[in-house]
Amino acid sequence: MRDRPQAIADTRAELTRQIPAFLIIGALGFCLDAAITVCLVQGFGVDPLLARPPAFTFVTFVNFTLNRAFTFRAADAPWLAALGRYVLVCLAGLAVNYAVYAACLGLAGWCGVAVTPAILTGFVACGTATATGLTFAGFRRYAFR
Repeated sequence: MRDRPQAIADTRAELTRQIPAFLIIGALGFCLDAAITVCLVQGFGVDPLLARPPAFTFVTFVNFTLNRAFTFRAADAPWLAALGRYVLVCLAGLAVNYAVYAACLGLAGWCGVAVTPAILTGFVACGTATATGLTFAGFRRYAFR
């Protein structure tokens, strides 16, 4: 059994590795999410509220694969069980993420702000940033246990 100071040091070292990896993978996921959302809205005329779910779904699987391998190094955890828990955490994160995104869209309409690709990307960023802490904690404590 580890003593308390060693356990704290081990946790700190683990977080020092995990947080940057999570943020890098999250940044990649954000770029994919925003690009797919903007492409669906601008290229295919999809309503901005309807463009997020397919983008989010695709990015969820990409980020699961990368986080499992690199951030949490959970390759020995059963794949399907980890994916199921990951998706549950993602759904909680999505609820927060999407609520913030929708609120930004509503506020833009109320303020008369045109929803340009840059503005839309900013709204995706607001939702993503808000959900980041929640999802990291959920993935670390639940999805990849």
